[in-house]
Amino acid sequence: MSKVILHIGTHKTATTTLQDMLWENSALLAEHGVVYPRLNKHTGHHGLVLNWDGRPKVYELPKGSMGTLEELAAAHAEGNQTLLLSSEEFSRNRSLSEMDKIRDALSAFDEIEVICVLRTQWQFLQSVYLEVSKSRIPPRPPELVAPIIDSGTIEGLWVDYNGLLDCLEATFKPEQITLMDFDSCRKAEGGIIGSFLRHMGVDLTVDQLEVVNEGMSNASPMSLASWAGNILSEPYAAPDWLVAMATEAMRAEFGDKVKPCLFTREEFRALKDHYDTRNEDLRKRRAPYQPDFKLTPATPDGLTLFRNEVPSSFWVRMGRRMAYEMRHA
Repeated sequence: MSKVILHIGTHKTATTTLQDMLWENSALLAEHGVVYPRLNKHTGHHGLVLNWDGRPKVYELPKGSMGTLEELAAAHAEGNQTLLLSSEEFSRNRSLSEMDKIRDALSAFDEIEVICVLRTQWQFLQSVYLEVSKSRIPPRPPELVAPIIDSGTIEGLWVDYNGLLDCLEATFKPEQITLMDFDSCRKAEGGIIGSFLRHMGVDLTVDQLEVVNEGMSNASPMSLASWAGNILSEPYAAPDWLVAMATEAMRAEFGDKVKPCLFTREEFRALKDHYDTRNEDLRKRRAPYQPDFKLTPATPDGLTLFRNEVPSSFWVRMGRRMAYEMRHA
């Protein structure tokens, strides 16, 4: 019996770590019935995504998205293995509108499953902010919260996961969809990798795999350090050296164990109040198909510093460090 799994992210749920590990261990996985194809030099299958405006040319495949999908189906749909395709870019709102074409290209498989890992919204928003900050200045945090609550999206990505599920159910049957809670996966034995291996029924443990990047690919910088760098660098993206300096200043000011949050306490509460309710709606929708599924509720536990609690002494510390660097440049 043949099966194809589409892992569609979402973004900032250890997708790069998962893709790097699957790529590195593709030969071992094939021995255990899972095919993770090496389509080009990139470990994720971003070249298969349709309707992605501005897709970098480095992701393009010689036979195109549809040609490659048809080739993969011809090679594996008649076998007795699981074909695993992974790209967080599948979960872009515009790309989701073309998922019926991907489904049809893979229709020769006996079974198809869509796996989507979801992260508690304040964490997801913070991670998207940090990712955008690597290439350009994102909106300031106070300008993010209200529009995201109203629209349910950011940067073309779903924040209200009910909207994401609506898009998926327009193409796939509810029983073909699997939602996973990122926090639960991360805390489970073997983390996100172990969770995927168990879900696929692969008789392997993380200890048997070759580890890539110490199991932490594409890690994000400290949230308030990135924010501080952005404030000082506007209207340009904060350079790495400035974010690194802000990180050092944060740790000097608040200690090495500081756990910052990009949002103020009031913004955090607004996001929690809105999305805890929406996530309960999501749980109820999935209950007939995934009785145990629920998203981890937002909680301030473990957070030691909110944006509105950054004192003037931190900015003085940053100014002195920048002045020192300028004098010794």
